[in-house]
Amino acid sequence: MLARRNDLSALKDRFARTGRVLVPGIFEPDFARSVLDTAKQHDGWLLVTRIQGQHREFDAAQMAALPAERLAPFEELVAAEAQAGFQYRFERHLLYDNLRAGKLPDGPLRQMAETLNSEAFIALLHDIMGADYVAGETFCDGQLTRYRAGHFLTSHDDELPEFRRIAAFVVNLTPDWNADMGGLLMFTGKDGHVQEAFTPMFNTLSFFKVPQQHAVSAVAPFAKGARQAVTGWLRQGPPPAPTP
Repeated sequence: MLARRNDLSALKDRFARTGRVLVPGIFEPDFARSVLDTAKQHDGWLLVTRIQGQHREFDAAQMAALPAERLAPFEELVAAEAQAGFQYRFERHLLYDNLRAGKLPDGPLRQMAETLNSEAFIALLHDIMGADYVAGETFCDGQLTRYRAGHFLTSHDDELPEFRRIAAFVVNLTPDWNADMGGLLMFTGKDGHVQEAFTPMFNTLSFFKVPQQHAVSAVAPFAKGARQAVTGWLRQGPPPAPTP
């Protein structure tokens, strides 16, 4: 599934200098396209956001079918949370959790979930980061994400001690995307200015150490379709036991 590489030295150097790197052509193109095609056909999306300080999940299709007057109170609550601090609004389908629970059927999404925890993929992440930053057993969790027009993720650093995250990754799946459409992975400094931004190009891997302040800019209303990706974290320790 992974594409062959001859740029590992440059990737390692970039990560050592900045704590982040954009890896082009991460997977074989046919595999990446098969994951994208399956994601486009998926009909079990959950819309996730925060309301009054609590994570909430909604059936995305049902929310999209609501008339504007019924959706207005929800929009106000989402906006109020964003104005107050950390907020997000996007759609997701859990890959790692469903794989552990035996609920991910055979096909490209299952293959992706398994590939993220393959020896080859984890070894690549370790090689890029270097022995000074990561050692011992690690595993990757992951979720399929979809950012549609108006979806966003405000600034945060991904640090949650109980999850032992040491790095984050985004496998970008959307072709024909450009910076004008939004959905940029933005890295911000202590002064609040954007230091660097990655455009979600097809079959690229955005990879960065945690904690690190970052955000996803709002997807523009004129964007061609949705920003599709597989996002997740490299976590320290053995993977949790399968859920019953």
